[in-house]
Amino acid sequence: MTTWGSPEAVTELKVEALADLMVRPSGRALAGGEREGRLRVRCGQGSGRIGKDEVTGAQQLRRLTQVASRAPQALPLLISVNQEGGRLNALDWPHVVQMPGSQALGAAADSELAEQTGAALAGQLRAVGMTWNLAPVCDLASWPAAPAVGTRAVSSDPELVARLTAGFVRGLQGEGVAATAKHFPGLGGVRHDPHLAISVTERLLPGALLPFQAAIEARVASVMVGSHVVREFEDCPALYSPRTVTGLLRDRLGFDGVIVSENLSIPAVHAAAGGIAQAAVRAVLAGVDVVMVDSEVSRGNQPDRMWEAGARRRGQVVQALVDAVRQGRISRARLEASAARLLRMHARFGLAADSRQRPWQEANARAGEVAERLARQAVTVVRGRELLPLRLPASQAVIAVRVPVQGDRRADSARHAPDGLPALLGGHHPAVLARRPGSRSFPAGSGAVIVYGYDSRPGPGAHVSRAAAEVARLKAAGHRVVQVALGDVDDLAGSAADVLIAAHSPHAASLRAVAEVLFGQLEAAGVLPLSGAPW
Repeated sequence: MTTWGSPEAVTELKVEALADLMVRPSGRALAGGEREGRLRVRCGQGSGRIGKDEVTGAQQLRRLTQVASRAPQALPLLISVNQEGGRLNALDWPHVVQMPGSQALGAAADSELAEQTGAALAGQLRAVGMTWNLAPVCDLASWPAAPAVGTRAVSSDPELVARLTAGFVRGLQGEGVAATAKHFPGLGGVRHDPHLAISVTERLLPGALLPFQAAIEARVASVMVGSHVVREFEDCPALYSPRTVTGLLRDRLGFDGVIVSENLSIPAVHAAAGGIAQAAVRAVLAGVDVVMVDSEVSRGNQPDRMWEAGARRRGQVVQALVDAVRQGRISRARLEASAARLLRMHARFGLAADSRQRPWQEANARAGEVAERLARQAVTVVRGRELLPLRLPASQAVIAVRVPVQGDRRADSARHAPDGLPALLGGHHPAVLARRPGSRSFPAGSGAVIVYGYDSRPGPGAHVSRAAAEVARLKAAGHRVVQVALGDVDDLAGSAADVLIAAHSPHAASLRAVAEVLFGQLEAAGVLPLSGAPW
């Protein structure tokens, strides 16, 4: 009997089937329904995607993947998802516990906690049938933050990032979810958002490869190659660079797992190769095993024409790979090698008809316990520790001023996190008033003003955030001010606040930890995981 990933499994496949395996999402209809039926008729394939306008909760997603895993003679179900914690969480329904992100791990600097975090995330994902997580981020943090990285990066210390990355990978894969180290060979120091432009850097930051080496030693299932140019290796985007993908990742670092591309549907990524079809061919020629052309968990609310365009785009990419083999540009053996790696990952991590899954409520509760532990260990007092806790008479009001999010970073779901800080502060002090920036309607004798925000910089090159500008206004009026950064610590740069706090996350557990630190129920233990910050 032929088993998945065996030599017989790939040699028996036609070229079309090999190419089809290497393109994500698959052409398999996951959600069913009328839209998938229309796609099958018009495009000859399903979307391979799950729209969150149709699947609106974890339990519904669990039922969908259980049905899909029982399809006769199908590969074990392997659906990828971006569930990093912090800024990037595809499963961001209100009832889903959201984990603080990578930089919170760096602030806590606890390898055991990093492993517990990976395991808790994996428990949530496996419970709903998601068995391939496009995490962890192995990029080094930098000051100022790279636009697409920020709190997604653990630290600027390569050895700390390596240690925590290895723990996270062990935790994730120990619970049956494939991990992905990204964005090889490292985005640290990159100045452009790769969704908007290709960044070019002459050399990697010192130690940038250490986290990837640690992930490989922890037997990480896959590595994602980025779209940025690192000229010390080759003067082209990394995912099109044989010297980077094959020479560095395969040969020098010894990685033998699945290499996956950055999302090729991003215009800035595929434009450099002359379109998405040629981008896929170039990536495979460089040594990439899986080309990503779309997200497998969609935010939804997209018209049928967009889903149809995505299915046709996928079909074009598959056909381009087939044509490249027939034209002699890519060998069949090259496709067989990639397909074999991918089939082995399906067999190891995929969801089969008889797979056992942890109950969702149990997995989510476990994630909640770990999220609380991580948030409490990560909160960092950057300035003014001697002024804490706030000891105010009940008659003095605490003013909470939330500065709105600026801009619209595409790879960021946390910007929509609910604002629960005023209510949490109210659990520690009887008089808490919420005000907008610029407000002057404060009660006489107010005790302290807490200015907080997630990302309030007007633009990537801005030196002073809107939150820091609000602090300056309040200080000029004679108020005692605490500033809390719920996202990138860049928001604190240039601030005149008496107390500066970095929470590294806007999610509920981090908000609770901030409130406890402010009023003395918790001693802040986090250490700022960035070098070069002007404190």
